[in-house]
Amino acid sequence: MLRAVVIVVAALLLAACGGSDETDASGKPLVIYVNAPFSRTPFVGETMAQGAELGAQLVNGTGLNVGGQSYVLRIKRVDNRLSPQSAVANVRRAVADDAVAVVDEGTGVDASWRIAADADLPLCITYQGGIGLVDPEQRPNVFRIAPSDHGLAFRLAEYMIPKGLKIALLVDDSTYGQEGEEALEQAFRGQKSVVARITLPASATDVAPQVLRAKRAGATGILVWAQAPVIAATITAARSAGWDVPIYAPPAGADPLIRQQLSDHPDWVDGLTFASGRMTAEVGTGPFFTFMQMFDQAYGPQRVGVRTPDGKEVIQPPEYAMYSFDFVRLLAAALEQAGTVRGEAVIRAFNQVTIAGANGDERGFNLVNHEGVIDDDVYFARFKGMTFAPVEDDLLSASLPNVEQTR
Repeated sequence: MLRAVVIVVAALLLAACGGSDETDASGKPLVIYVNAPFSRTPFVGETMAQGAELGAQLVNGTGLNVGGQSYVLRIKRVDNRLSPQSAVANVRRAVADDAVAVVDEGTGVDASWRIAADADLPLCITYQGGIGLVDPEQRPNVFRIAPSDHGLAFRLAEYMIPKGLKIALLVDDSTYGQEGEEALEQAFRGQKSVVARITLPASATDVAPQVLRAKRAGATGILVWAQAPVIAATITAARSAGWDVPIYAPPAGADPLIRQQLSDHPDWVDGLTFASGRMTAEVGTGPFFTFMQMFDQAYGPQRVGVRTPDGKEVIQPPEYAMYSFDFVRLLAAALEQAGTVRGEAVIRAFNQVTIAGANGDERGFNLVNHEGVIDDDVYFARFKGMTFAPVEDDLLSASLPNVEQTR
């Protein structure tokens, strides 16, 4: 079965690499909104949108027929600016525009899901992992293909606590940080290893006072759950003060912005360890590497803007692009299953279809689970020389290959 999945994924992706782009497809247009923070965290927004565009390209190239009518998928980008108000307004626009789905970063979903639900509009989160954002019973139109905060936090706890660290938990006051804090509180509840819980302003460029509080609390390890600029500021505050404390982070720790902001001190990035969803699956590296090839052909490599100590250019793997890519293809399967492009039938169809994901995993949902990435599929990676590699002191991580990140 797994071998069959690999063959199907590779064949589909290679066909997309050499096939027609969406401008060559003919049919009635269907709009998918990408609601993401293009102006505030450009890497997150661009990655989500490009993955969705590649998914649409593949669907359009192979053909989308729903109830005897041919359709083509179109992607529309809208900037949520990390503002819940803007995110909600964008979902209202999607409803007014007769969109067939929203690919969402996660900001404002606590309010926007109701607007989407009233219009039977599927909404898929492909970045934030907040515990309460997805609920198949209460929010049947909300799906997620991204690591959940629950899975990330509990994996971080089981990885860090046995090291005997005295841990300071630092979270920023953005939606991303506050959702992470909720998960961390559950994961580290009752643990004597936590010596400080500190909130950081999401708009701060200097968090030296808060980092000093963590140090004075006796911390020997920092876990900072925040947006990329705040993680960079935390590293700067610690290292500029001569504090060589180990620093851990959620997926935002891999954001190129951190390395860009610390490019004058590349050694400060060394040792930063982050948790994220694994890029390759049990079936091997072939599917994800083929997806990377397709992504590079469409957009060129994602250049981080820094170099390794030996002068090689650093490239970012398109990890989060694969999540929105997979959702668009799941949407196409659901539309064909439902035999219609809108309405409750489409929401129900999402619980009945499965596809081979970009990394070889099977992607799909059911009536009781709207999570597309299981909690156990979280690995740890550590930076050295401006690139990261899976850690060797975690069983799952040590079993994974290193994904090439230089040119």
